[in-house]
Amino acid sequence: MKASVALGEKWQEQVKQLLPEIHGHQKKTLAFLVIGIVLSGTAVLQRVAESLFLEGISQANMTSIERRLARFVANERVVVSKIWQGFMAQVLPYWRDQKLRLVLDCTPVDERACMVYLGLLIHSRVLPVAWCVMPAQEKWEQGQWELVGRLLDTTIPHLGEAHCTLIADRGLASFALVQLCRARQWHYLLRVCKQHTCRRRKIPNVV
Repeated sequence: MKASVALGEKWQEQVKQLLPEIHGHQKKTLAFLVIGIVLSGTAVLQRVAESLFLEGISQANMTSIERRLARFVANERVVVSKIWQGFMAQVLPYWRDQKLRLVLDCTPVDERACMVYLGLLIHSRVLPVAWCVMPAQEKWEQGQWELVGRLLDTTIPHLGEAHCTLIADRGLASFALVQLCRARQWHYLLRVCKQHTCRRRKIPNVV
């Protein structure tokens, strides 16, 4: 048996255990899609289907595999946020009550919006924990710091008494982010532009 086929079978079993509340057929197709993305290195369905076929993980032809994956992606009954929350509820407790470093970063999508994500820094890799879409130039009903606060709050129930430090680049560094961290008793490490300065607030002596 090829290593990729064995990996695919093991991964399907893990998905069944990690997401018990998801429909069986959906779990199987989700595991199928994820292993295809890993093998192909892309989320382009045509190339994912090609990798699944060439690695022998599916005996169907590439066109049939691609149609199956496209139906899954377009299925309105597959609620991504619900699946992800279930996945995080199973995975995050592994780091419960530990000393953690989390990274907050953003990637522009277009001139209207950008993707903001929160990740757990493990050695030299960042494991995604939560994400949301934020306005870029347009004004939305929800402010960006309200959305960021919601991202932070999604992790807290699973981490217990973890000692958390949030790391953010200068694009997100602000006093608003400091306030969010302080409210949750998180430490923070923020990069600022070299032309910016800061100093400790001088507290007058009390006689």
